Amino acid sequence: EVRYRGSARARTGELRPVPAFFHASDALPDVRPLYGRGGLVRYRFTVGYGQEETLHRVVRRIAAHRSPAVRAALQRFGAADPGLMSFAAPGWSLELDLPAALPGLARLLDGVDEEVAAAGGRVCLAKDSRMRPETVAAMYPRLAEFRELRARLDPAGAFRSDLSRRLGL
Repeated sequence: EVRYRGSARARTGELRPVPAFFHASDALPDVRPLYGRGGLVRYRFTVGYGQEETLHRVVRRIAAHRSPAVRAALQRFGAADPGLMSFAAPGWSLELDLPAALPGLARLLDGVDEEVAAAGGRVCLAKDSRMRPETVAAMYPRLAEFRELRARLDPAGAFRSDLSRRLGL
């Protein structure tokens, strides 16, 4: 919202450094004290068009838990990417920055994960630090294909990340 309201209606002939364009939030003052000592959890999910009520329920659920979202971004997505584990899908993406030390946050987000999965949505694995393996299988329908491809290309499992080990990818 700050970025949108602070920008001119039309800009032409203006050059900006690449980092200033792609990382506009870095221009904000230090917001780390807002997150507290535990840092933040960046939670991002997507649901398809027609699932707007799921967005409303998630926001109400987080508000009822009295979880302060220090930053929130709603984005409209277009066509899905053809990748086996692609996050993007036609619909809406909501990203929230939540204080990691908030009591009950893990349980709250586990419940949100289930609601998102039930709506046919998915959590962004690039931002994830806490999702359960069984939830990933419900959200990513091409997971079995990904596992087969990985097993064929890397049978020794030499190229595995902590995320891959945690989620059984």
